[in-house]
Formats: sequence, C-alpha cells, structure tokens
Amino acid sequence: MERLVRYFTEGIVDKPLASSVGIEVETSFVDVKGQPVTLEQSQKLLISMCNNHGWFAGKVKGDLLTSIFDRNGNRILYELGRQNIELSTAPGEIRNVVENTEQALDELYLVAAETGAFPSFQPILKTDENLLVIPDERDAIWLKLDGREALELLARTSAVQFTVSVPLSKAVECLNKLGDNIGSFLKRYPQEEYWRRYIKDSKADYHPMRYGGPLFFDSIEDYCEKLVKHDVVVGPKLVPLSQVKDLDLPLYLRSVWWYFRLRCYGRVLCVEIRPLARLQDEILKKQLDFVLSILI
Repeated sequence: MERLVRYFTEGIVDKPLASSVGIEVETSFVDVKGQPVTLEQSQKLLISMCNNHGWFAGKVKGDLLTSIFDRNGNRILYELGRQNIELSTAPGEIRNVVENTEQALDELYLVAAETGAFPSFQPILKTDENLLVIPDERDAIWLKLDGREALELLARTSAVQFTVSVPLSKAVECLNKLGDNIGSFLKRYPQEEYWRRYIKDSKADYHPMRYGGPLFFDSIEDYCEKLVKHDVVVGPKLVPLSQVKDLDLPLYLRSVWWYFRLRCYGRVLCVEIRPLARLQDEILKKQLDFVLSILI
C-alpha cells in the first residue's frame, strides 16, 4: 500500500484542475447491412490509415496489426471486439480537445467507408455473433482468466472515457463529487448490466467491487487501502498483492475497473471517468461539459 501512496503523491506536478483532458472513444463498425465488420475489414481500415493517411504501425501480433498512431500522439487500437475500434487522443486543453477528437474520428470514418465499414453509434452492439478478438498478450491472459463467454460480453460494448488532470490537493474531493453523482451517470450507461454479468460469469472469481468500486474516500491513503483489497492478475490467475514481487503497477491499476479512478501520466495526476456510453459524436462535448460541471 505504501508503494501505491508514493505512486500517487511523490513527484507529482500540481497542474490546475482540468488544465488538460484526454479522451478515449470506442466505436463499433458495421457493414452496409448493419452487421459487425469482419476482422479482415477492420484490418484493411488500420492498414489504409497507415498506407494512405500518414499514420504509423504500432503493435503487431502475428499477422495482425493491433494499434497505430499519428504524429500528434493519437492512437487507434482494437478494444476486444473485431469491430470495436478505440481512438485515444492526446491530452489537450478543454477548448480544443473535443474538436481534435472529432477531427480524428472524421478521418477514421472516411477511411472506414472506403473499406465498406461505417460507425454504429450504439453503446451495445446487438448481435448473436462472437466478436471477440485477442489483439495482444494482455488480452490473451484475460481470456484464460475469464473464459471466452464472459470476456465476449465486453467485446460488444462501446464507451467514452475522459481523463482529467487534477491537483493532488483536490483529487479525493473530485472523486467524491463524481461518486455523489453516480446515479446521473448510470441512468445513461446501459453497459452497466454487461459489466455486472462479466464479473459474475468470469471464471476468475473477482471481488464483486472490482468493477464499480467504492464511491467515497477519506484520503489518498484510504483510496489505496481500498484498492489493495483486489488481487493482481499474474498470468491466468489472481494472486494477492502481498505475494507479488515484480508488480507492474500501471497494469494493476488498469485492471481494477472502478467507475472513477486515479491515474498518473508521467507525473501528472488525473481522474479517469469511465461510465459514459458511446453515442453520436456531437454528444461528446455535452458529455465532457457534464463531467466538468461536476468537477469544477
């Protein structure tokens, strides 16, 4: 626990609240008949972004191109589903981060259309098909840990996430403000049902609070104390934190899926806001304004 407290406090650069915001947008792509695109189609999309539109290959698994990036620090990658593509835009100032994200999405849609793929603005893609694709080693571990049936539930969900810079002195206050408004988030977040089913159906036997988590904290120390109750994913099994010698701390933090959680990017402390559904692009600004109205 002490290591966690140091991670969130030592050397932190105290940036003003919301001086930078990062956005992650997941989008399911379908063909002209409204069916989920094939893996071949989504691969053509990523390859065309690199060959014809100035993006660069990132990670490759076997013959599968799994992530790409551009000169501005934006990334595009698979999010479990063969049809579910995530755009992660570089953090920026509030006044232009949504515009930059929408521009990157427009480029993605344009290239997708050339391959016969079109964005489906749905938080949950209704289909009987198995959409799961395992693009990297981390996801392969989760497949062994959870089982295909449980993990496949998440392959059909698409969300929006904001990461907002926060000064250390306001981090807990911001978490508590968000927690106090959880009802407003969940009434617009149909993925909640799928996440609950995932936790219940997974073979891993997760602690029931690993998803969602506590909503209120007394201090950073209290936050970390509640966090360390969750075991670490080591290969295809869960191991108590006290028994793990070489802990990959950022990976561990990403594997505890609280609604609102602290993240460090470099030495900038941020609050990540997760329970936001994928909707039309013009809703992005409304979603960010909603989050900022709670925080500021």
